[in-house]
Amino acid sequence: MAWRGMGADNLIWWSYFDGTNWSSQQALTDRRTEAAPALTRGTNGRLLMAWRGAADNHIWWSQYDGANWTAPQALNDRRTDGSPALGTGADGTPVMAWRGMGADNLIWWSYFDGTNWSSQQALTDRRTEAAPALTRGSNGRLLMTWRGASDNHIWWSQYNGYSWSAQQALNDRRTDVSPALGTGADGTPVMAWRGAGPDTLIWWSYFDGTNWSSQQALTDRRTEAAPALSRGADGQLLMAWRGASDNHILWSRHNWSAPQELYDRRTDGAPALGF
Repeated sequence: MAWRGMGADNLIWWSYFDGTNWSSQQALTDRRTEAAPALTRGTNGRLLMAWRGAADNHIWWSQYDGANWTAPQALNDRRTDGSPALGTGADGTPVMAWRGMGADNLIWWSYFDGTNWSSQQALTDRRTEAAPALTRGSNGRLLMTWRGASDNHIWWSQYNGYSWSAQQALNDRRTDVSPALGTGADGTPVMAWRGAGPDTLIWWSYFDGTNWSSQQALTDRRTEAAPALSRGADGQLLMAWRGASDNHILWSRHNWSAPQELYDRRTDGAPALGF
């Protein structure tokens, strides 16, 4: 798990889960952000992290080899007002997606070859006012979801390794923030999101390879930010989120265990999960 600190603390903090407990939190004192970081597994087996800089709006990235994080590197050709998203496709290629800067609310994307990030490309048919989300689908395709720019519906699309499918709106669900995506042990993608307006409940749905299931509310958990999803070492899907009545981070397993609060860690934004 990785997250931005609280208030004036814009360091990125992190911790790992051993299947039962979360390790003590540690600050990464060489990196700062004003938004949520993102995590995914890379082609070389290392964990990738990406984030928006605190002193600028460039996207930065780093890798974790199981012992150490590499030095942050800036991608000076790309900027965002929010958080980047990371996901890994069927062939193991990591993909990054993000909203543009300022009036540019297009979704941009790039892939990682194990050493370098490809040139950025704009998806000119889709726009968002928040960060998109990415995960591998049960059919091997990469899934993307996002909040619409001209509405607060959730939209989605798939990438087959060559091209992105046409965007589709899920008109039965709305959010004020970013939706989250994660893939469980059986390969089923799951989406979670905060409701719109005064609805701070977390809602969820799963993808069968063709369609999204009906939305369901998790009435025991509320948030003011986007939740996060990832598969754990034991194969179970993990969810983490910032509390609605406080700024502590809470977590749970699917299907869905009672929320547990991590009283030693706080954030102004959303936590990130990666496996």
